[in-house]
This record gives sequence, structure tokens and C-alpha cells, in this order.
Amino acid sequence: MFKHDRRAVGAIRRPARLILAALLAASAVTFAPAAPAAHADAAGQGGDYVPLSGVAKVLDTRDGTGGVTGERGAGSTTAFPVLGAGGVPTTGVSSVMVRIAALAPTAPTFLILWPDGRTKPGTTTLSVGTGEDLSTMAVVDVGDNGKLAVFNNAGKTGIVVEVQGYFKSSLGSTGGGFVPVPHARLVDTRSGTGTSAGALAAGASRTITLTGGVIPAGAAVAAVNVAVPSATTAGWLAVAPAGGSARPLMNYESGSTHTFAPLKLSADGKVTVTNKGSAAVDVLMHVEGYWSASSTQGAGYRHVGKRLLNTRTAGAGLPLAAGATIDVQVGGTNGLPTRGVAGAQLGVTVTPEAAGYLKAWPVGQTEASLTLMDFKAGAWRSQGMIVKPGTDGKVRFRNGSGSTIHFIVDLQGWYADPIPQVPIAKSTRVSVMQMAPVDGARAGVIKYAYVDDGGRVVTGHQPYPENFGYVEWTVISGNEAFTGQPALAETSDGRVQVTAQNTDSDIWSATQTAAGSATWNAWSNAGGSMAAPPTAIRLGSGVLTQFAVDADGKLWSYEQDGTPAWRNLGDQNLTGQVTAVKVRDGARVFGVDTDGSVRSVELYDDGSVSSWTSLGGSGLSQPAVVVRPGYVLQAFARAADNTIVTKIQQSGGAWPAEWTSIGSFGTAEAPATFTATGAPAAVIDPELGRVSVVVRGADNKHIYQLWESSVGSNTWGAWHESIPSAGEVAATDPTVMAYSLGTTQGFAIVFRNGNGSVKVYDRSLDQV
Repeated sequence: MFKHDRRAVGAIRRPARLILAALLAASAVTFAPAAPAAHADAAGQGGDYVPLSGVAKVLDTRDGTGGVTGERGAGSTTAFPVLGAGGVPTTGVSSVMVRIAALAPTAPTFLILWPDGRTKPGTTTLSVGTGEDLSTMAVVDVGDNGKLAVFNNAGKTGIVVEVQGYFKSSLGSTGGGFVPVPHARLVDTRSGTGTSAGALAAGASRTITLTGGVIPAGAAVAAVNVAVPSATTAGWLAVAPAGGSARPLMNYESGSTHTFAPLKLSADGKVTVTNKGSAAVDVLMHVEGYWSASSTQGAGYRHVGKRLLNTRTAGAGLPLAAGATIDVQVGGTNGLPTRGVAGAQLGVTVTPEAAGYLKAWPVGQTEASLTLMDFKAGAWRSQGMIVKPGTDGKVRFRNGSGSTIHFIVDLQGWYADPIPQVPIAKSTRVSVMQMAPVDGARAGVIKYAYVDDGGRVVTGHQPYPENFGYVEWTVISGNEAFTGQPALAETSDGRVQVTAQNTDSDIWSATQTAAGSATWNAWSNAGGSMAAPPTAIRLGSGVLTQFAVDADGKLWSYEQDGTPAWRNLGDQNLTGQVTAVKVRDGARVFGVDTDGSVRSVELYDDGSVSSWTSLGGSGLSQPAVVVRPGYVLQAFARAADNTIVTKIQQSGGAWPAEWTSIGSFGTAEAPATFTATGAPAAVIDPELGRVSVVVRGADNKHIYQLWESSVGSNTWGAWHESIPSAGEVAATDPTVMAYSLGTTQGFAIVFRNGNGSVKVYDRSLDQV
């Protein structure tokens, strides 16, 4: 143990001690992480689409297919097998692409399709009016028992479900990935676009070539929106790869009907469409993308099955006015990344007052000229579609009717492009915090977390806050690999949450099973695909929030209330991890841009965001920030010349123009310039009330410390070696933590040495 006397900086206190917080072998426990929002098959994660060669009818209540016969009643749930039926494999299937039809319902109703054995989701698969025969395409996970379940909301209806193809749960040589293309009209029999002009007569067929333009030759399946406009009577279309077996494509009603469809192509890129109705109809097709014929090309599918928007929900601020648009965030929600989403598989339901249409296109791109669905006055309509999200992961919708509409957007799943892996950073900081006391204790337990050089997340549990020599260490990352300094924050119920950046670039978190516990729940993937590790803080509103910077330099927040999603707080060309401190009305976040200048923004407790402030500078490190009385903020950073500089807010909240170097070094007879490496840490000593700054020296070995000369003075003494030990080498930048033992307060300095062991230097307790 090593002591250091602080009398040189004007304080006589009990000697401090250096404690080795040894890794205890008995606590090396692992937890299995939750399934990540993985990426495309080309990146080795599965999700390729395999079209079936024929019709795999798995449910037909008219003839008993699927084990049930007769119309399904109001509120009924019908389960039926899918795996092993009609050419669907018994294993290796994650999701299936199905056509689901409701036939002659006795009342307006909607159907919900989901994996049997799981909780029924709050989503809508198909909406249909009284007496109508309508169908839609949807992608749904298969239950662990190999079955699907379908719920009918009202009246009685016949139900048919046919599998078009399936998505693989593992790697292999079959199937292909999804490739998005700008939505474009390929076929219009009214004008002769892509085919001969003229409607398809009743019973007539037409063979159409879909490849050679935006869909390249050799594509396996075309993802298209098929429309039958201005039909005079109800009917249905069949489709087949040219020369192949036909299957039902869509039911249509009088008027205009749309459906999303995956069209399996012949080797020469052709399909044959047959009109099974009793009157001639026109056919329109516009492309949304295609599936390649290679298992190493394109994006793999990941199922979600979550609602993104329901305008009837209180607080949504809608219905959507006539002609108006609304942006719906897809990327950054439900564990999705904010980038690398090749396409979102959406289900949209509209409840209109007047006839009209709906458009959808990526935010930031030119408005689409094509409609994705048409609807009648007063008739609910559902439509599947694939749209590539645009800026900030958002899709824009336009109400093309003359009146308001309510509409629902469900995220069935997404197609994941590969995202570069993040390398494991070496010798990263330890995070440390003291929890709130529980069960009548005078002081809360102390928690540690760091990512070791092998990518493991290691947490420390110090059950006796006065005893820094006893820490229970636990590896909680399982076989996942992480990188950078993790973040620690306390949830509103007193549990601690660890947040870290996975090497897949997404931000993951794990939470204690109970307040004060040494055990952890499984990891949860928040998505995001960030370029730097996260920082976490609990706002005054109680909302736990993470902050992280992406590869474009945008700062994002992930506020864990309601349905959490990553929110863009501004593009300031930031780089690296940010610093966040709790202030009177929210959290103030500080980051460094690519020029090394510090920039700051505040996320208020009510969810609003301030304008950005520049603190200036050049070549600065990640800043350390302390909150002085009166919520006056002071920032410290390592400058380009490796000195430590500071900037403190002026009255009114403004910042001075210049950063100021602090601290003397050497002696009066032989003055020298103190230089550092890495980023500093700073703390207000809870007992003395003075600010102390701690940093690793330019020797890249020892920890140095600086004290404010007197409380609130912002004048500084001399730099000195904080831990005077010839044998102690700091391999990481230091972290500081203020703590309370009820009647005693102090702070500790934490770092890791060259062997990766955690060192805790308690500045106030006389440890034995």
C-alpha cells in the first residue's frame, strides 16, 4: 500500500491508499446475451430469401387445409402448421413470406398473423370490408412449434394463407439477399410500358420481362407493387415464372387495388400474369427491389413485428390532414441501426374519410411519383411495402386524399446491409459510480465496469462501500465482443445499467436483476450503429438516456421512455466518446469535432433540445466537466501541445473566448511545462469543496493531480504525482468518483495497470 500526504496542497487529512481490486476467480460468471440485430448474409449472419417453386397452401378454411374447416368467428385464433408443409423445410427457417386472404367477411374486420406460441402482437396484417375478398403479402416469424396463428377481429370470414418463400436462419448456398432500387414503374398495360398496350381480358395471360433495367439479369425474385386500377368487378390474378407453375397473386375489388408481391422470375427474367376475373383489367407494376440469386449478395432479413405508428393513439398529433406528409422513423428503432438498413418491410393500414392514395419514400430524396396504395372512402385498407429509409432512418408518407386519414405503420422486419466491425480498443478507461442506498443502508454499493483488451465486459460489485479492497468481479459479456469505455447509469428503480458498444457497432445494454444485486439480466441491443462508445445519464425526469456519435459526426440520444429510439440531436462533425453531466433542466453534452474543437448541446428534461454552443479550441481531447454550485460548468481538456487547459462559464452561461492553461510544474528554480497524455478527469472533492484534476502524464505511466488553491477560486497549485509508486504504471486514462459513506465523504481515482488489473486510489480512507 502506498500513502500520499496532501499537505503540499494545503490539506492535512488521513493518508490515502492504493488498493489492487483483484479479479476474483469465484465471480467469473457469464450471461447469455439476447439475439442481436445482426446484419446481412454477406456478412455471415443469415437471412437470405428462398422462393418456393410451387404453391404452399398452409391454411384454407374452405377445404380444411391446415386442420380447420369453416369460417372463423369474431375474436377467434386459429393455429396451423407451416414448417414441413408444401415444400417449406422443417428446419433452418426463421420467417416466411405469405399471402394471406380474407374471404367474404360478414362484418368489417382485420386479421393479425404471428408466430404461434408467442404473445399476439399489436399489429395489423390485413383489413377488409364486409363481403370483400382481399389479400396482402406479409413476412412473419415462425413459432418454435413450427406454426403460425391468425386472429380474426369481427364477424365471420374465410381465411387462406399461402407461403411464397422463406428466409433462412443460417448460412448456406441457397437463397439470396435483398437489393433496394429507386421505386420505378416497370409495367403499365394502359400505356404499353414494359408490355403490350391493352387490358388483360377475362382468362387471358401475358408474359412480361422484368429484368434488363433496374432489375438486373440473373435476379431471382422481383419485389414489386402490383395494382389493378379501375376494375369494374371483383376478381383475382395469378402469376408464374414464365413456363413455371402459377399461384394466386392478389384478390382485387371493383375500383383500384394494390398489393406487394415477391415475383419469382424465370431464368430469362420473365413472369406470366393471368386474369382470373370475369372482366378485363389493366395491370400496373412498380419495382421496390429484388432478391439476388446469390447467398453472398444483398441484404439479409431480420424480423421485428412491432408497431411504429398509430395515429389514433393519444399524443400522436393526428389524423393526417388532406395532402399532408408525416415522417416515420424506422432506423434506430426496435434495435435497428441508424444506417445500413437496405429496406424496411412495412405493413400500412389506412382508415380514410374520402377516397385517395398514399405515397411513401425515403426522407431526403425527391418525392415519389408513384402511389403505393389506393383507398375508398370509409373502407379500411392494408398494404405491404418495402421502403429504404432515408435521412435519420425515416420514411415520409403523404395523404393523397381530400380529407383526413388515420393510418397505422407496422414494422414487419428489415433488410440489413453489412456494417463495418469496430475493432477492440486497447487499454480503455474504467467506469465507476456509487448507487443510491437500499434497504436502509447508510451508503450505496459501488459499481465498476470496463472492457478488457479481449473485448469482455467486466463489472465490479463493491458491496461494502468503505472497503475498496473487496470487489466482486463478473464477466457479463458471454461470447460477445465489446469495445471502448462502457457507461454506467442508475435506472429509476435503483438498478444499475451497463451500456457498451458491441464490435458489430451497435449499442448494447445489460441491467441488474435487482437494486444492489451482483447479477445481471440478458443483454439488450438498442441498435444505433455508432462510431464511438456511449455515455449514459439519468435525466431529472427519471428517463435513462444514452448518447453516442455516429460515423457522420452526428450526436444521437436514446431516451428509454415509451418506445425508445435513437434521435439525432445535430450534425456537428463530432468524433469519439462524448461527456454528459446533469444540470438543472436536463443533461449537458460535450463532444469534440474533427478539428478538435469542443461543442455542446443540452437535452432538456421535457425532451426538447437547445441550440449548439461552440467552446472553440483546436486539437483538444474529450473534455472532463464539473458542475460547480449554481450549475456553473467548467471544462478541462488536454490541448494540442499536451498541456491541460480549462474554460469556465461566465455569468449568464456564456463561455470565454480562450482556453487557459492550468498548473505549474517543477520548482521555482527549475520551472517546467507539465504535459499529459490521454484525456483528464475532474471532480469536486465532496469534503473540501475544491476541484481536483487528474490525468496520465506524458510518460504514459503515472497519474498526476492538480488542486484548486481554494474553494471556488479557479486558481491552481502545482502538478504532482498523485500515486508516488515506482512500480505503478497506469495503462489507461484515470476515472474519478466522488462517494459518500454517510458520515464520511471522499473521492477515488481508478485506472488499470499494464497487466489489466484495476487499481483504486482512495483519497480519504485509511485502508489496511
